[in-house]
Amino acid sequence: MSKVVIRQYKSAIGQKESARETLAALGLRRPGNVVVREDSPSVRGQIRKIAHLVEVRADRRTENVDVDNDRRGAAQPVVKTKAEARTWQRRRKAGEAVPGSTS
Repeated sequence: MSKVVIRQYKSAIGQKESARETLAALGLRRPGNVVVREDSPSVRGQIRKIAHLVEVRADRRTENVDVDNDRRGAAQPVVKTKAEARTWQRRRKAGEAVPGSTS
């Protein structure tokens, strides 16, 4: 059976008691926690109940799933001096290629 990855991204503070109990039943305690569960109708029902608090994806270990990197920043070059930092910032604002970076 396939698995789903459930990540809590929003706090349960101020939510209904049933939503907090559902989070606890899934094993989620605080924002940022991630759990892997079997994909079943009961788990899907729990997810539907707390959909506004969690993010759900297919498990990458069992299926080929593209993971978007919208929250990851671009690699930053190592800057040794303040002058290099200012040059790097100026070039980045202007949209020029920055030496030593991959983007």
